Amino acid sequence: MAEQCDLGNRGVKSMTGTAAQAAMTDVLSAVAGELVLAQSTCARLDGALGQLLHGAPAEQRGAVMRELHVVDLLNQQIAAVAGFVDRLSTGLGHGLTVEVGDALGGITLGEVAQRLGEGVGHAARPTEAANEDVDFF
Repeated sequence: MAEQCDLGNRGVKSMTGTAAQAAMTDVLSAVAGELVLAQSTCARLDGALGQLLHGAPAEQRGAVMRELHVVDLLNQQIAAVAGFVDRLSTGLGHGLTVEVGDALGGITLGEVAQRLGEGVGHAARPTEAANEDVDFF
């Protein structure tokens, strides 16, 4: 029998109104994967700021350089957390499950909800905010 992880006694329902159980290893692996995607996006931002630095007037380069350092630190933080979560997932025994339904349903960015839902074996229920995702570019 699978052991259930309560995580603070958060009663959770699936997208269809019944409990949505997922293996904790799958949940942690999906979160680690999402963090890796965020890290990749952060690296793109770092590259864009680097290009701005080269074209910036001399009096603005210091400010752009400070922002480059902030983005680099963010990238390192994301990598550290992703690695930590990934290592946690490999250290867990099989059979530990957690409720994921409400947590997935509460994600307001549709693409993230979809990826995480697929990663834990549950299709995420579209939320009103997720249905209104706006891509400005």
